[in-house]
Amino acid sequence: MCYNNESEKLLNNIATMKADLESEKSGYLPVAQAISQIGAEEPNMLYISNPEGVIKELKKLNTKSWKNIDSVSLLPDTKAANEDIVDLIYPTNQLSNINSPLELNIEIKDQPLQICALWCELARFIGLSVGQRICHNFSTYFSSEHINNDDTAMTYTATFSVNRHSQSEINLEEVALSSRKTINEIITPDVLMRFSAYLSSASYSHNPHFAPDISYTAQNLGVLIGSQGWKNIATSDNMKKILQAVSCSLHHGNSSLDL
Repeated sequence: MCYNNESEKLLNNIATMKADLESEKSGYLPVAQAISQIGAEEPNMLYISNPEGVIKELKKLNTKSWKNIDSVSLLPDTKAANEDIVDLIYPTNQLSNINSPLELNIEIKDQPLQICALWCELARFIGLSVGQRICHNFSTYFSSEHINNDDTAMTYTATFSVNRHSQSEINLEEVALSSRKTINEIITPDVLMRFSAYLSSASYSHNPHFAPDISYTAQNLGVLIGSQGWKNIATSDNMKKILQAVSCSLHHGNSSLDL
């Protein structure tokens, strides 16, 4: 949605990037975060036989170069299988007893249909962007998103599963601080201009996979919006109206915070 030169550089370099698995990292933090996210996703508790073994296998994988898929005949190579390696992480038969979910709500009230349609796309963009930061920084798992539409208000809700076995309890103040930072980065004029340009250039005939999901607004608003509709709707004035009318909040257990 917000393509820029930095994302192109990342795409070109991603095949040569290495994971940070240095031992001086306390508890191999990236791996601990990933295990926590897997635990939040799983309905059953995880058994981790040997964290050092997980790191060892990841380091081996980290030294291997990427292959162009055109050059690959068969993966995995069954001849190279190591029978000494057992599953290092697997779910048990005990329920995970996951904490109350963390929810991000983005709400708009008393707005005309066109503003609500534009809000649907912008709220989803904000929700996914904030959600990526929440998952990365707080080791949660993005489990679902939905929009609730009643007579006066529309609310986008992103839900994150929280695993209390691998990481400390969620500090809602810290989540709010991180979320506000992400939102402030998104609502800058430059990012919103690129977002508007993306919607205005949408074409369901020539590039349908790049265009907004036509079923998304149909399901949530009961309308179909074509390319010409997005050109009319995705204006800077309408963006300003949304920013003036929208409110965001976080919820976890019995605690709530406005953003």
